[in-house]
This record gives sequence, structure tokens and C-alpha cells, in this order.
Amino acid sequence: MKRREFMVLGGTAALLASNGAAWSAAKWPSKPGVVISAYPPGGTSDIITRLVADVLTAKFGQQFVVENHAGAAGALAGGKLARAAPDGYTIMVSGSAPIAANKVVQKNLAYDPQVDFTPISIVAESPALLTASAIAPAKSLQELIAYAKANPGKVNIGNPGAGTKGHIAAAIIGQMAGVEINHIPYKGSPPLLTDLLGGHIHFALDAPSNYLPHIRDSKIRGLAVTSLKRTSELPNVPTVAEQGFKDYDQTLWFGAVGPKGMPAEIVNAIQGAIKEWTDMPATKEKLTSLGLTAVANTPDQMKVSIQKEIESIRPLVDAGLVQPT
Repeated sequence: MKRREFMVLGGTAALLASNGAAWSAAKWPSKPGVVISAYPPGGTSDIITRLVADVLTAKFGQQFVVENHAGAAGALAGGKLARAAPDGYTIMVSGSAPIAANKVVQKNLAYDPQVDFTPISIVAESPALLTASAIAPAKSLQELIAYAKANPGKVNIGNPGAGTKGHIAAAIIGQMAGVEINHIPYKGSPPLLTDLLGGHIHFALDAPSNYLPHIRDSKIRGLAVTSLKRTSELPNVPTVAEQGFKDYDQTLWFGAVGPKGMPAEIVNAIQGAIKEWTDMPATKEKLTSLGLTAVANTPDQMKVSIQKEIESIRPLVDAGLVQPT
């Protein structure tokens, strides 16, 4: 997909710019800012990062430039943010791994997301999507589990990095089914999708946006979504819960955070711009087409979401189902 496809619509940008005219006269922002992307260009997290950067640019009249700092499941980006000045000119937009999960799945993390970050807002939510290559030895989740039982230790499920929802969701499936599933981390969604399309890995669990066109073209198969309800973009792909895993529900989220100590008025200004954008019908429609749901919560609500994410993963680490790296 072309990058321009994910840019904020011209009318939306104009509306945000006009609404932000009064704020632009304030001291912040008086220079360009940076929005850190924790994953390589092209993946769902990076797409959302670029959308948010465009929103802030339109709203506040200063250019917010995306910088990719991919690696170590988002830990490189998280460390970069933790070292940044808390002046509102550097924020990060990412999936939950660098913002929450890394605290319990990485042994020598250089930052503590609950101490070194300032929550701003969740931006979007999505189920994860379990997909299979065209040559995979299973055409459904039930067949995958049966294959895993008949071939112990031979099922590899790729994900965009340790601690991502794809990693955690697969570990929980393995736990509930009583089978061994090997966690294969990639440096983001694009290389994982490339290997899946090429048949170099048989299964992947990831955010859906990059995979939707290839499922529609029958190049890969959709086996399950991890939410309680099916997604409107893939109405024929059943949920994990529908396939014998009662009450299974693993939703991933993408959010914006700043360094520790960001002034509340700047945090609230950024959160307000994100909420204004996510409330727009055009935004909801665009994100829905990517398999996402527009969400904007308060900094305090995001703080709770971070805590819940960490608490949900810690038992998996303690049980040895997720191995810290």
C-alpha cells in the first residue's frame, strides 16, 4: 500500500488546523517535534505513528517528523524516548510491547515504562489475527492444534516481536490447548509478512492491517481473530473463542506516550488533538478499513491500561510460557 493512502485526509487536516489556530499562538510548540516509531516502516504500528504525526502537524502548525528506531521489540525506541527531554517535542506512538509488556518480557530493559513514560492516550485497538501460509499444514485453528499435538515442538508462530500481542496471544492458545508453540520474533510486521507469503514460516499472529489484502487475494489464510467478536473486515474468519477456547479475548492497542515529567497542559493538548481526530467519521472509517477501532482515552485511563497489560503477562512469564529475553 502506498504511504499516501494512510495520510490524514485533506479536509480532516484543514479542520484540525483551523481548530488549533488559537493554540498555535502559545509557546508550545514553537519548533518542529519528533514522533518516535518503535517498528520498521510499513507495519500497523508505524502506520498509526505516521497518522498521529500528521494530526499533530495539522493541529499545531509545526512539523512533527516520524523517526523509526526499530529493534529489540521496541526497546530501542523506548530507551530513546526515556532519554528525551520532557518538553513535548518528542513522543512515541507504538503498540503495547514497548509501553507495557517489555517490563516483564525483557531482562535488562534500560527503562521502566511505568516510571519513565508519561501516558497520553490510546489511539486505536484491534484484535490480533492468526494467519497461515498457502502451504501450511492446517486450514483452521483446530487443525493447527491437532498438528501440534501430533508433531510436538514443530509448530512455529511468527510475531512482530517479543512481548507483542501476537507473542502473548499465541502463548495463551498453547497454554489452553496444552500444546507446545514456538515463538518466532521478527523485527516488525513487514519481514514477518514477507516470510509468510514466501512459505518460510507457516503461521503468524499479528495486527491485521498488513494481512487483509493478501487474505482477500487468497495468498494466505485467515484462521482466527483473537477478539470475542468477528471483525467486519473478515466476517468469515471465526474467533479463537468460537473454535473451542471459551472466553478467549486478546485485544491489542496502540498508544502515545511521552517522557517522564511532561507538563500536563502539553499532555492534555496532544490527547485532545488525538481525541478530536479519532472522533471524526472519516478517521473511524479509515481505521476500520485497516481492521482497527479508533479509541482515545485519558492519560489516567491509559495508565490503567498499561498496568492491566503488565499484570496479564506476568503470570505467563512466571509459569514459563513466555521466556524473558
